[in-house]
Amino acid sequence: MPMTDARDPNSTPEQHSYPAPPPAPEGGYATPYAPAAPAGPSGGKGLAIASLIVSIVAFLGAFIPFLNYVVFIPAIVAIVLAIVALARHKAGKPLALAGLIVGVLALVLSVILAVVYTVGFAAAVSESLPRSEGGSRSSAAPLDETEEEAGPAVGTRENPAPIGTVVTGLSGGSPEWEVTLGAPVLDANAAVTSENMFNDPAPAGTQYAMVPVTVKYVGTESASPMFEIGVEYVSAAGTTHTTSDSFAVAPEPQFDSINELFPGASGTGNVVIAIPTADAAAGTWAVRPGILADPYYFAAQ
Repeated sequence: MPMTDARDPNSTPEQHSYPAPPPAPEGGYATPYAPAAPAGPSGGKGLAIASLIVSIVAFLGAFIPFLNYVVFIPAIVAIVLAIVALARHKAGKPLALAGLIVGVLALVLSVILAVVYTVGFAAAVSESLPRSEGGSRSSAAPLDETEEEAGPAVGTRENPAPIGTVVTGLSGGSPEWEVTLGAPVLDANAAVTSENMFNDPAPAGTQYAMVPVTVKYVGTESASPMFEIGVEYVSAAGTTHTTSDSFAVAPEPQFDSINELFPGASGTGNVVIAIPTADAAAGTWAVRPGILADPYYFAAQ
């Protein structure tokens, strides 16, 4: 008996039912989580590091002769970078503060050491030149050879010049200053203490001495006597005393009040120094008529 297909060709295929997919959320499907990109370096911290590095370089360069003439530029750059870093970001503030401090120190040192090296170099050059080109001499008539052989030259500590002698200070072989001392007052305690209520009494064993100093600028440009003319007192025992040894305002007119002088101009002012009371009249006044001039000695009175 032939087999027959039990399925009816006219019958429809069996329908299968599947569960419906869940509805999509209202906000859509969330994007899969991705880790955040690492934060880049802080701009403020980078400036702080830069300021510290530049300030250290400037600080070290301040000690190198001739380089310290230009090292103030990176010092200023370091200060500016540090200030910007302090204002922009908190994370770099310790480094920025360190850069600021070192930058300020580098700036100050560059100026101070540049002046020191300049003065030292000029002094070395002056010492290497013949004495007739760099020193100072009195305008008084020179002594003859017999007098020079008889004793020390006038204007030395062993043979101080009399008060009123005019000293000419030279610069590069040309006259620049004419300096003379007026009548000193070796015991000026009363005048000094009454001049200013803040003037301290002279230290024990000393007394205030006052001497008027007259300067005339005979150079070709201009100069300030306060910075170029020096006046000191050397005791009979050989100790040197200056205006900085004690705080005292000199009676008017004050030498430090003489402003910049131009060719032909002159000025007079008092200088006050605390000197040893013992043998005060046996000491000498040492006058330096120029920033690189040798001292010229005057009798105490």
